[in-house]
Amino acid sequence: MTTSFEELLNSTEMLKKGDIVTGTVSRIDEDKAYVDVAGAQYDCVILKNQISRKFVSNIADFIKVGDEIEAVVTGVRTDRERKSEDVPGVIYLSRKAIENKEYKKLVDLSWNEIVEKFEKGELITATVVNTTKGGLLADVNGIRAFIPASMIDTKFRSDFSSFVNNEYTFKIAEADKANDKLILNRKVVLEEEEAKKLAETFEKLNVGDVVEGVVRRITNFGAFVGLGDIDGLVHISEISHNRFSKISDVLSIGDTVKVAIIDLDQEKGKVALSIKALLPTQWELAKANFKAGDAVEGKVKNITDFGAFVEIAEGIEGLVHISQISHDRVEKASDVLTSGETVTVKILDIDFENERVSLSIKELLEKSVKEEVKEEPEFDASYLKSEDTEFSLADKFKDLQ
Repeated sequence: MTTSFEELLNSTEMLKKGDIVTGTVSRIDEDKAYVDVAGAQYDCVILKNQISRKFVSNIADFIKVGDEIEAVVTGVRTDRERKSEDVPGVIYLSRKAIENKEYKKLVDLSWNEIVEKFEKGELITATVVNTTKGGLLADVNGIRAFIPASMIDTKFRSDFSSFVNNEYTFKIAEADKANDKLILNRKVVLEEEEAKKLAETFEKLNVGDVVEGVVRRITNFGAFVGLGDIDGLVHISEISHNRFSKISDVLSIGDTVKVAIIDLDQEKGKVALSIKALLPTQWELAKANFKAGDAVEGKVKNITDFGAFVEIAEGIEGLVHISQISHDRVEKASDVLTSGETVTVKILDIDFENERVSLSIKELLEKSVKEEVKEEPEFDASYLKSEDTEFSLADKFKDLQ
């Protein structure tokens, strides 16, 4: 018995929009695939754009002939002009709709989980999928999230490409399911981790401890030395007892140094360090090298009205009083000495406790011997003492008589 088109159309067995069916892929063309569905009166077709919710370039990458698939009927096209026993129409199927439905379920579950974590202040993990204007995009179980640039790191970043395809831990800054808005914050997580490490590190440190660290950064005011999870500052004044023009002249990045902890400020997360506290002072070195009576070379550093200061070792200056410059009378030290001049001095006294040195130049000089010179009279009065010319006033009057 031949079944008319009208009878097929009115049959309760006819597939209709919204039905979910299972079938076997029988043929794949460039733009569609055919599926054999038991009981279907028409050819069942899945168009290329309905294969998957993902972008499809080649259908064979997603399904193959012989695969059993599940799909939903999205439409039925009947060809009323064809009055034959052949199937008079096409049934359109969609595999994408099934995936979307499953995806929506997962998204709903994900949103419920995200909102719960947000309310409890819990952390979540997400994979960064791309960069965007002003930040990053991440995937949280199928939900797209935004990470603003200011919430990515504790340090300034100009290039975010290194974050892409990596998984990180975030705190949820905002979760709005109704508006599909999810904002994540990585910076606050890093700050909390750093604060925890900082607290643990401070528990192990004490003022006066001597520790070893590595020079990590040099600035014009000091050097930062790494002490495990934190850096401490060696101020320029705490580097050396000796004078230097640049920090890089005495320290280099990567140097391993011993430092003394001289101050701790856990609230501000600051550690003050000193290198010179572990080094002997110039006066301690001088105690082993100098004593009263020694003759040493030095450089005139400063000239005053009362004498000159001479540096006999780096950081050790002694005074040559004006009375100790020369055996001759000296009106001004600058008449005899010049700043920067090298001189030989004798240590008269050295007071290590008060860090004072008395020096003398004249003690090392021979005293000059002055020649005796007879003073010549202003005129020759020898004739006044001649026997022939000696007379008295009385004699003179006698002759006149």
